[in-house]
Amino acid sequence: MLTGEYRRIYYYHLKKCGGSTLNQWLDTMTDDERTQSSALLGMSFSGPELSSWGGGGTSYDASITRAWFHWTDVIHSHGALRQYVPDKTFCFTILRDPVRRLVSQISDWQRLTPADTMDHPPETREYVEDSRRMALPAFLEKHAEGGGRLYLDNYLTRSLAAGRMGGLVEDVADPERLCEIALQSLENDYHLVGLTEQLDLSRNAFCGMVGLVPGAKIPTINMTRKSDGSGSDIRGAREMLKRLTRVDRIVYDRACQLFEQRHRKTAEQYDTAEFEALHAGGLLHQLRGIHRAGATSYSVRLPLIGSGFHGRDGAGMASCAVWTGPETRTTLYIPIPANMSLSLLVWIRGYVDGRQREQLRVRVDGKSVAHHFAVAEGYADLLVIPTRSSRDFVRLELEIDEALESGEPGEEQYDSRERGIAFDSYGWCPA
Repeated sequence: MLTGEYRRIYYYHLKKCGGSTLNQWLDTMTDDERTQSSALLGMSFSGPELSSWGGGGTSYDASITRAWFHWTDVIHSHGALRQYVPDKTFCFTILRDPVRRLVSQISDWQRLTPADTMDHPPETREYVEDSRRMALPAFLEKHAEGGGRLYLDNYLTRSLAAGRMGGLVEDVADPERLCEIALQSLENDYHLVGLTEQLDLSRNAFCGMVGLVPGAKIPTINMTRKSDGSGSDIRGAREMLKRLTRVDRIVYDRACQLFEQRHRKTAEQYDTAEFEALHAGGLLHQLRGIHRAGATSYSVRLPLIGSGFHGRDGAGMASCAVWTGPETRTTLYIPIPANMSLSLLVWIRGYVDGRQREQLRVRVDGKSVAHHFAVAEGYADLLVIPTRSSRDFVRLELEIDEALESGEPGEEQYDSRERGIAFDSYGWCPA
């Protein structure tokens, strides 16, 4: 659900470039039933990892790929699908310092267990086993020019080139031959090429370009921790790492230049005032509420226009809800009738800790307001906030003192996410 010229989003998720952090957030921008997990109905689109470069090679594969863009509004994929996207699709990707990305890829394999890779091709299982038992120089010597070449030898260059060439990049041993194609893709195929090292700014540039709420902190997903001794390993493999990223360095440096020239100003200047002046009204006009015991209710299964919440829990199910966090402030934009006395409503499922209920503070359009709790069957609380606005939408901010983990590490019920309040719908009723 976007305003302006774009109708869909394609995010080319390059491996170990910070992309997993964006995926759940991107899914909240469309209806729950139009996210990838629901649309694919369990179907494995890309198949084995090594066949994911071009999104399939047969005419049947290509038709499925094109259909995917009609099943959902937001696609985030390791597959190089740029050549398949329909018109009015906003295309973006994120690049990372090549050496750091390569080392992170190996660290990611090191953390996997046999159970994690039991359904993967034999070559993938071999990477995982060797990454744990071999020193980095020996590992790269064995795999960088063999089956692991696509992930270890100038991966960024190969990935960008694959957006134009598809699976043909698998047949190219010398990455220098792909450099010009990758640079052309970098310059022309993506509306935004962000940087992992500037992830918050990259995300805010994206929000400004497509007309979404300015980016706030979002939960970090799938962050690979470095193993002990990785520093000495890296020093021992320095020359090999340099060789395996030599073309990627050219591509990455150009991406940094383009980010400075094209996107930094937007990223630094785009703010709430600009969103509300240019985009909020059109975006919120697309939300469709339902009648609910005299109230107008919007489900979290619809696009969520706001910030400060985790991705949907129970996506695709009737029990779908979202938790606030990891920041202590959550923002929701709600369409309302202008110049009418009414009560904003939030149907609250529960709290990580009971004291968060007493901590709750509420602001409407930046002003602190009073609130109270009412009883709603099946809910911990119905939050009620009297208000009136001259605009046809409001900015509701909920703030608590702390967002918390729940349970203890190692326990079955442990949840490492810093959370506050769970809710499944929000809206308003006449005062």
